[in-house]
This record gives sequence, structure tokens and C-alpha cells, in this order.
Amino acid sequence: MTQENIYEKVITYIKENSLINPGDTVVEGISGGADSVCMFLILEQYKKELGFNTVAVHVNHGIRKKSADKDQKFVEELCRSKGVDLKTYKKDIPLICKVTKESEEECGRRVRYEIFDEVCRQYDNARIAVAHHMNDQAETVIFRIIRGSGIKGLGGMEPKRDNIIRPLLCLKRDEIEQYLEESDQSYRTDETNNAVKYSRNYIRKKIIPKFENVRTNSVEHINSLSIEAAQINDFMEKKAAELLEEASKEADRNYITRGVSQKYKSDVLSDAEPILLKFAVRAIITEAGISVKDVSRSHVDSLCELVMKPKSGEIHLPGGVTVVKESGIVYIRSKEDVAPQIQEVSRDPKTGSPEESLYKYYFPVTGEGDYVLPDGSEVSCRILNRFSLNDIPEDTCTKWMDYAKMSEDLCIRTRKSGDYLVINKNGNEGNLKNYMINEKIPKSERDIVPLLASGSRIYWVLGYRISEDIKVTNDTTTVIEFRYRKKDTEPDMTAQPERSEGVGNG
Repeated sequence: MTQENIYEKVITYIKENSLINPGDTVVEGISGGADSVCMFLILEQYKKELGFNTVAVHVNHGIRKKSADKDQKFVEELCRSKGVDLKTYKKDIPLICKVTKESEEECGRRVRYEIFDEVCRQYDNARIAVAHHMNDQAETVIFRIIRGSGIKGLGGMEPKRDNIIRPLLCLKRDEIEQYLEESDQSYRTDETNNAVKYSRNYIRKKIIPKFENVRTNSVEHINSLSIEAAQINDFMEKKAAELLEEASKEADRNYITRGVSQKYKSDVLSDAEPILLKFAVRAIITEAGISVKDVSRSHVDSLCELVMKPKSGEIHLPGGVTVVKESGIVYIRSKEDVAPQIQEVSRDPKTGSPEESLYKYYFPVTGEGDYVLPDGSEVSCRILNRFSLNDIPEDTCTKWMDYAKMSEDLCIRTRKSGDYLVINKNGNEGNLKNYMINEKIPKSERDIVPLLASGSRIYWVLGYRISEDIKVTNDTTTVIEFRYRKKDTEPDMTAQPERSEGVGNG
């Protein structure tokens, strides 16, 4: 393959993967080694054709002392000869490692990308170009196989991820060296690349050559496998997201919870194919903020087993995260000291509405009008677009609330476990049961006191107080008014609500 063919191969790859657009600024990471110098030369030629800007960045890690300084001088001279702006940074990676307890390889990579990001923020439409090539990809895949990665790990490095692009992933190492030789371009060699004490160097120096002895195009085959694995992984992650969405909707429909940010119906998950469940479990773990690198196969298998078994339980994950299965749902336990409250909604099999076994009564508020409760009491609702703060009623049976702060799924119902209301301007929550005790509401009456609610959140204990956070203020633009008129009759819990026609509460 000629130098021109190699160049065209890279440009075709850039176009196929939409790596660079006209007007972009490409931050070129250049160490002085063969890979980054090759990328530098190709991008500097291509920018004249496409019309984008480049800035080179070199990071001296301070590991190889004099050799590192010579690398920096080489890069400075190269950029000067090509008229390219260069930003150089010197970091004492060995010293930083002593503080962070990272390996020099990990620390160097992290610091390098932090610098790249810092430079990117100085330009519009900026992206970072790094010189990973096909052999690097093969090393990555082999390393992940050895480490025990799943199919996601087989996907290797992507041509483009966030603001990082890899224009040379289509080239083998020998093609890079051929391009530089025909360009009569020298480059620096990092002597630490020959130290087989590093895992990646061992794979590069010892394992891949043995593969190549068996099959000369083994690197290309590993890369093809990596591309196909990435496609399969993307498909499975999409299906897992659909499964989690279904499980989440079923959990929301069938359970009322407090102190749980996200929940999934466990039997929806357990009915899925085992391989799909594994992908869903990985997504749940990632949702908890755990890095994929910290998730082992045993974590995934343990969580799958938890989902599948009929009993409740919990799995402890890295970072102090706990995934819990309880009362038919799977959820991530909050790191805060909040005890979750879970109550299953009992529903009428014909209508799908909550059964009276859960509430003494339950009436959705669907718009303006009058709602007659089972004991003959009446609740009226109306929307006020014009009002005066001087007219805010002080009557305990008439309340104004900020309409914009109210949820749409309002209902008038009786209490259930987990009910709460906001008790002060700081947003602190108070348990409804404690409030009723403090207000000296007789125990015999607490189960029939009407409540204006949305989920477990109580907006108004009718005849008593409203939630602090929905009070009318100077910023209120629309008021929703509720008026409660009691009727001293014996409750008829089988009665259905009556309401007048009105504007929908949407």
C-alpha cells in the first residue's frame, strides 16, 4: 500500500464516521511517537482540503526525564516547521501518583485527557484527536478478554466518543510506519514501550506476534470482531432500556413508594431472557453511578440471581451502593439515611382503579367542579387567573394553592402508609401520621379524614393545614382554590362522587 493509499484510507474512515466537519477545531494530541506524528501529518494535510483548524497539545509526563525533554523539543520543532500552534504542559506524574495511589499509566492517561479537555474548552466546535490504531484496538480487546469483560468490553474503542475522535483506528502499526518512512519523517521512540512488565506491552510484544504467526491478518480479524460486538452490544442495550422502561412503568402503576428514586417490577425483569436480564442489570448498576470498570461478572450474576429468586434480598456493590429487592420491586437504596416506604396498590381487576381495600375512598380530581364525598361532604374546585393576595382566605376549609406547583394527578382520598407533607419553607417533610397525632385528631377519625394528594404527597389535610411549598406567593400567576363543606351525616362508603362539568385540570 502506498503513502497516498494510506492517506486516502484514513480520510475515507474520517468521512464514514463523521469525525471532522468544516470549521471544527481539532486538538491534536502529539507525543512525538510514530502514531501521533502520523496522525498529525495526515490531519495537517486534510485540513487544507476540508477547512478546519488544528492546535497541537504535548504533555511531558516527567517520567523519562531527559528523554521526555527531548520528545518535547522534537514536537516543538515539528509544529514550528508546519506552522501549527502548540501548547505544551509539564506534569510530575510520579509525584502525583504518590498522592492519588494510581499507577503511572493510569495517572498519565487521566492527566493527559484533563489537559485535552481544558484546551477544548478554549475553542468552539472543538474535538480531541488521539492516535489509537488497529493494533491498539487488538491489545485493548485481548486485555479486556483476559480481565473478564463481557460483550461490551469486546467492543473496544469507538471511532468517536463524546468529543474524542480516533482517525487512525483503520490503520495497522506497520502501515503507520510505512507512511512515515515514505514521508521521510522521523519520530521519537518511548523506551518504556519495550518494558514487558506492563500488561499492554506484554500483549503487544509477546501475544499479538504469536497470533500473527498463526494468522497474518489476525489483528484485522480481532478488529472486525470488535466492530460486530459493538453493534450487538448497542442492540442489546436498546432492548434492555425498553425492558427497564416497561418494568418501571409497571412498578409505578402498582406500587406507591417514598424514598425510592427509581424502581422496577421484579417479575417483569425475571420474565426476560437471561442474556437480556444481564444487560438490564448492568444498566441498573450504571444508573447507580458505578463505573463499568468497577463492575465484575460476579456483580452482574449476583444481581440477576437476586431478581430471579422469589425472596427479598440485597446486593452490595462498589461505592457503597446497594440494590434491593423488596415487596415485588427492585430499586437502588439511597445513600442518604432515608428508610424507603413501599406499598402495593390493590386494583379493581375490571376498572384498573385502586380498590376500596386500600383507601376508604379515592376520587380523582379531573377538573373544576364539585366533588361529593361518601359522607355527604362536598369539595369544590376552581381556577383563578385573577386574584389579589389580600383576598387569601384564612378559613381552614377554603384554601388557595399555587396552581403551577401542583401535580396533575390530583385525587381526594383517605390516608395510607407513607403519606407526608412539606412542613416548612426549607422543604422538610413531615409524616402525616405524626401530624394527625400532634393535631389531636381522634384515632377513630384518621382513616376517614379527606386528603388532597398526589401519590404519597399530601397537599391539604381538608379542614386543617396545607403543604408549605404550594402556598400562594408574590410569584404566583394562577391559583387553584379548594373549598371543603362538611355535612354531619353517617358516612356511606359505597357512594360514588358527583361533580359538575368544568375545565379539565391539565
